[in-house]
Amino acid sequence: MMKKFAIHLFLTAILLVSPGCWSKNELTERGFVMGVALDQGKDGKIEMLTQIYRPTPAEGAKGTSAGPASTNILTRDDSINEAIRDIPVHLGRKAQWSHMRVIIVGEKLAQSVNIAKLLDLFYRDHEPRSTVSLMIAKGSASKMLEKKSLIEQTTAQQLLRAEESTYNNTSKTIDTSLLDLVKQLKSAHSDAVVSYVYEDKQTKDLFSAAGLALLKDGKMTGILPPSKVKGLIMLRNKFRSGIFEIPCEGRKNEMETIEILSLNTKVKPKLSGNRISVSVTVQGEASTGELKCSAIDKQPDEAAFVHKMEEEMKNQIRSTIRFLQVNKIDVIGVGNHIYRIHPQTWDGLKETWDKQFAKIPFDIRVELKLITNGTSTGKSVF
Repeated sequence: MMKKFAIHLFLTAILLVSPGCWSKNELTERGFVMGVALDQGKDGKIEMLTQIYRPTPAEGAKGTSAGPASTNILTRDDSINEAIRDIPVHLGRKAQWSHMRVIIVGEKLAQSVNIAKLLDLFYRDHEPRSTVSLMIAKGSASKMLEKKSLIEQTTAQQLLRAEESTYNNTSKTIDTSLLDLVKQLKSAHSDAVVSYVYEDKQTKDLFSAAGLALLKDGKMTGILPPSKVKGLIMLRNKFRSGIFEIPCEGRKNEMETIEILSLNTKVKPKLSGNRISVSVTVQGEASTGELKCSAIDKQPDEAAFVHKMEEEMKNQIRSTIRFLQVNKIDVIGVGNHIYRIHPQTWDGLKETWDKQFAKIPFDIRVELKLITNGTSTGKSVF
């Protein structure tokens, strides 16, 4: 009898301490955030446009129309936290941040404040994920989020997919997350890059995710054009896929193309007394994309074509390095390489590193292997 009573008492105790529904979150009480746009407002206030996913009836449901898949809420305040707290005033639901896709910061705001400090709440709060993509917008960030999506359900998702696809298929931007930003800013030399998005010049309803915003001390100082991003991605050894154009000699505006299948880059700083130099070695595999002025029938032909490819890639890398040296911003990570290998030497360099970086000579070597000419022979089809 006593044994049964003890078991009954034990089970009752478990029920009493077991979690119940006191902390439940009903879906109908939450507004799921897809994206956020932050701009510099009047009187120094922050303007925050929040895109909330809008539940829609199933397609074809009787007597219903789908309508837009999201709605935008604009709030203004001195802090992001207070601007977030004002969302329920308009939405009637508390914002849920665990499914957020992108954070877009307007150019004016990015130039005036340290972005990491601006986004402190998103790093500190438990709901937003560190994998959220971060972008800086030319002009107004809110305008980017207000544009119609082409194929995705929400504009935030469209921006995310455009950025990811541009990086993975063209190498004209770098997919940057909250985690990526803080890793750059917390490194020995804190120059950083963030994805750049802008309104399409030809079709104002569209946007383009290409190029990179350059950050020094957490503030935007300039833009790395899309044409020079490939060189930076190669120097960072993060190249995934892309096309290189090779001019045809004596034929204006006529190009041959190659596709890079794989690429590996090694950047090695060398210190000799007070002199610093950098060795860059690039090794990769490629396939022909378009042949218009070359014929690859024999081994010497292939060697000549490969040499042209290698020289074109060298030129792109040199062009990127020159641009960064003129702007005195080391987003290649040369300073970080020196810090890892010679930390004591770095202590004497870091105060004047911007000037030092601008004078460093780079020795660039590219070794490519042509894997295939595609389904046709090694010459122009026509």
